[in-house]
Amino acid sequence: MTKGRNTKDQRAIGPTFIWWGVVLFLLFAVVYPSIRLIINSFIVGDGYGLQNYVTVFTDKTILRSMTNSFKVVLTSTFLSTVLGVFLAWAVVRTDVPGKKYWRRLLSIPYFIPPFIGAIAWTFLLGPVGYFNKAAMSIFNLSQPLFNVYSIGGMIFVMTMYRYAVSFIVVLPTMKKISASVEEAARISGASPWRTLRDITLPLITPSIVGAMLLTFMFILADFGVSSILGAPNRINLMTTQIYYLVNRTDMANNLQIASAYSLFLALFGLVGLWMYNRVLKTNKFVVVSGKSAAVEPTKLGKKTKVVLFSILALIFAVTTLAPIFATLTTSLTKIYGLPFGLENLTFRNFSQLLQIQNIKRAFTNSMFLAVTSGAVITITTLIVSYIAIRGGVKGVRGIRFMQTMVTLPYAVPGTIIALAMILSFSQPFPFLGFRLYNTIWILLVAYIARFMNLGYNNISGAISQIDPSLEEAARISGASHLRSFRDVMLPLLKSSLIGSFFLVVAPTLSEISLSSLLWSVSNETIGTIVYSAKEEGRILLTASIAIVMIILVMLINAVISTERETV
Repeated sequence: MTKGRNTKDQRAIGPTFIWWGVVLFLLFAVVYPSIRLIINSFIVGDGYGLQNYVTVFTDKTILRSMTNSFKVVLTSTFLSTVLGVFLAWAVVRTDVPGKKYWRRLLSIPYFIPPFIGAIAWTFLLGPVGYFNKAAMSIFNLSQPLFNVYSIGGMIFVMTMYRYAVSFIVVLPTMKKISASVEEAARISGASPWRTLRDITLPLITPSIVGAMLLTFMFILADFGVSSILGAPNRINLMTTQIYYLVNRTDMANNLQIASAYSLFLALFGLVGLWMYNRVLKTNKFVVVSGKSAAVEPTKLGKKTKVVLFSILALIFAVTTLAPIFATLTTSLTKIYGLPFGLENLTFRNFSQLLQIQNIKRAFTNSMFLAVTSGAVITITTLIVSYIAIRGGVKGVRGIRFMQTMVTLPYAVPGTIIALAMILSFSQPFPFLGFRLYNTIWILLVAYIARFMNLGYNNISGAISQIDPSLEEAARISGASHLRSFRDVMLPLLKSSLIGSFFLVVAPTLSEISLSSLLWSVSNETIGTIVYSAKEEGRILLTASIAIVMIILVMLINAVISTERETV
């Protein structure tokens, strides 16, 4: 008896040790920086007070950034949701030709980093962009037709990329709606549009609201698009305003004011997350059938089918083909601004990527950060998810706390996390004399804290779908807890683990909101290099890096899609 109990206790030491190790890491990477951020927001001179918050709500520049944010975020969220829901309906509930391919093609903007997308659109709608030049030539205009460096430009570009969030979220719910409900409406004489308005949309309202909230949080947290398109005309949103406040060393209490402003911005993200979770729960009441018969799509007339197909083709061309083609063309150009042709064609911009030292270093750093973050998060969240769902490990406490701490960093904009990291780790650790700030390690800590939620959600979802009786059968047959985990769970989770790894690698490889404030000399990342090149007017180099990034991210997401299809 005693020997057996000791053996069980020894088995429990490893998982328990890992569990508390992760708890300590989250205390170090999430709780401590959050507390420092809150405390700093109240520091005024040598004491404490509310002056920083008063400044936030009285400073004209900061107030203008709030107004800009509300204009951009609310309008983009609405337009993105409308477009995404319409496309999901067209692809799932109608007999438009090429449905299988449209699902993949219309999802592509979701995988392209938004700041890369913003750069791509500057090649089309910038003052000397291809579209503006063509319009000026055709219509004999003296000024560009569109100005992408404006509030309208930001709304347009964010809509073009963020519609994919609603599209991907609503698509599965659309597929689950019982076909009999729509068929009853059609038998009663309702047209396809009336069936959509009176039957389909009311049934998926919770899913649409969830998609809208998710899109809202994505756009609210955006730094890349607003920094690329807002910088030339000094149009700041809340995230970019925080960035400039942090870098305004000539301003008294700049970090404290930035902290107060960050907490105000974080409030919107947290409220959005709370509402999203509430909507997910209410989603259970949607009248859908999990085992519905094969959906009979709405039969469109010949002309309607051609029109709808043309609309999908146009949307794909505008949102995906045109910006990528413009970026590729620019990357192959000798002199930007001159007509593209054989005499203006070159591959030199790509070969330069291998010759410029800081670009080579940025790719190396980003690969290191992405692979390390992906591996650490996958292994850690596998253990934490398993313990949280299956239980049975001695000494484990604080599961709800752990889940909250994993979720929080992903719910708030990256600039806020970066500021919290600066406030927490800019000074050397006591007794060690070592500080994280100005090293690559602060980026790694920030990346892991920020993206741990991706791995946790993916792996915990996969574990929840595996029947515990499989492991129980193995243990009844004499296998130990560890062996049943190794021989039963790991093979079943293999695809999810690979998917989780690449799910983290993709956003970390192109990360910019954290990196823009935490990078240092010799610790550049791809995101900061692209941003710097754009700021310095190195257009051709920016385009070539953007093309490489698009190829890399698309390859990674192809791997994720393949792995998911094998599950």
